[in-house]
Amino acid sequence: MASRQDQISAVIDRLMTNAGADVSGVAAVSMDGIVLVSKMSVDVNADRVGAVAATMMGVTRRVSGELKIGMTEETIIKADNGLFMVLPAGDQSLLAVNLRQGANLGLVRLEARDAAKSIGQIL
Repeated sequence: MASRQDQISAVIDRLMTNAGADVSGVAAVSMDGIVLVSKMSVDVNADRVGAVAATMMGVTRRVSGELKIGMTEETIIKADNGLFMVLPAGDQSLLAVNLRQGANLGLVRLEARDAAKSIGQIL
């Protein structure tokens, strides 16, 4: 049987294949920001991405709570040259996805939700 890390890596590979060139990097991260598996480009520091993803989700959950709008389903940052999306992956982890400018956000969101669900089940 494959290790959890290998299983998560396979889920990330499937996400990147299904989303095509729109996704430039993906990482599975624990709730405290520790990178479990990373497929980020070489010019991106995966450990920093993990810390940022955990911080983003923490802040977003606090804002959602203060506004009484329910549980956070995803957080998306849109910047000049791309997007960055963070989704819960079960209760113990997050999925961080780096997208290229002009990405098909709808398709990537669908694929990322499926991947996050799979990772949550693995963990």
